[in-house]
Amino acid sequence: MLHVILQILAIIGIVLLCILGLLILLVLLILFVPIRYRAEGSKSGEDIRLKVRVSYLLRMLTVRFEYPKPGSVIARLFGIKVFDTAKKPKEDGDRKKKKKKKSYDSQDESVQETETAAAKTEETAVADITVSDTEETKAEKAQTDAEPVNEDSSDTAEEEVKEKLSFRDKIKKIIYTIQKFCDKIKHIKDTIKEIAENISYYKNVITQTENKKLYGRAKDRIFKVLKSIRPRVLKASLHVGTGSPDTTGYLCALYGMLLPVLGNNVILDADFEEAVWEGEFFLKGRITVFTLLRHAVGLLLDKQLRVFVKQLKREE
Repeated sequence: MLHVILQILAIIGIVLLCILGLLILLVLLILFVPIRYRAEGSKSGEDIRLKVRVSYLLRMLTVRFEYPKPGSVIARLFGIKVFDTAKKPKEDGDRKKKKKKKSYDSQDESVQETETAAAKTEETAVADITVSDTEETKAEKAQTDAEPVNEDSSDTAEEEVKEKLSFRDKIKKIIYTIQKFCDKIKHIKDTIKEIAENISYYKNVITQTENKKLYGRAKDRIFKVLKSIRPRVLKASLHVGTGSPDTTGYLCALYGMLLPVLGNNVILDADFEEAVWEGEFFLKGRITVFTLLRHAVGLLLDKQLRVFVKQLKREE
């Protein structure tokens, strides 16, 4: 019995070790096997063409995009198409059409019912309005007959009281506006003072020596990441003109500065007379997830970064 239990435990252990090994292998593949990308395109007049392909694990997983044909993203796993943005199943379209027809029929029936109900309510409302109008006219006539005639002396007294009240109200309004204006000026002074204090505080934080060292380390890591994902192969032949000789000359000067980096792989044909943007290009490269994670984790684990974030949030 004990021997059987030990054999079962051994089998379970072997299975667990195999699963663990597969997981480790999968993680290593994700981290160290590069994602390869390739792009090529051309522009001649109004004709624009673009092809982009991303592959992983010896093209076991590929993603393609072509413009203008088919103008969609296609993903394949082991050569089998698993995703296509251009494909739309016909059944879904038929179902949508049927649902739309049903909704339109129900809307027509509801509109007819609402129209009949509205007509009935309008008839009843007209009858009620006529009855209420006759009653209101009778009540107004009775009130006009019962109202006494006002005397001239009471009218003059009321006018004098109104003039006094209006003069006092004007004075109060003027005083209130002056006080409000003064409060606004004080508020503006306080806000300006607060802004100046914030500017001086953040300026001191940014110009600290430790934070400057942090900027340098972050810059080095960013350049290393860009160097790892840059195209390994880049070829381009461009026919460019901005329409004005001065800006075209600036573009040529920029090309001359980048020429030591680009080499003979990028050829620029400048047109100083017409506005032209034509040419073709080809590039390919690879991206390794491990390098991206290594630099990202190294930057996030930097103690000075946490201190810098606390300083920006003004946390003690």
